[in-house]
Amino acid sequence: MDHQPSPASITQLPVMTSADAENVGFAIFNHVPTLPIDIPDGGFTVSAKTSEGLRVTFYFGPYRTGGPPRCIDICYHDASMTVPDGGGSPVPVFDMFTIAEEGRHPYDSRKSDVSEKPSIAVVLLDKPERAGG
Repeated sequence: MDHQPSPASITQLPVMTSADAENVGFAIFNHVPTLPIDIPDGGFTVSAKTSEGLRVTFYFGPYRTGGPPRCIDICYHDASMTVPDGGGSPVPVFDMFTIAEEGRHPYDSRKSDVSEKPSIAVVLLDKPERAGG
């Protein structure tokens, strides 16, 4: 059973400029309006929907029950392609690519067969090593 954070442990600030978000300690991206959210320990999902009704979820998962998030599972729910999951049920797959040094795309699913496309993208939240141990 996932640890369910209480509503009081979820802090969501109002939408603000990227500069204001940075001033209160959040990372910014692309200098657009930003919705800062403090993610609580334990499993937690942020669900978003575009003006066209396209849905994506971001699951912040701990490695231990009730622990701090150590990975983010990203799922696009309205993709037009599906493949069977481990139990045989259809699961949406989507196209994605990664951007690396000098703008290279080391991974680009648009070149892959449907069976090789991701159904979940996972970002690992490794903690930076501290200087001096």
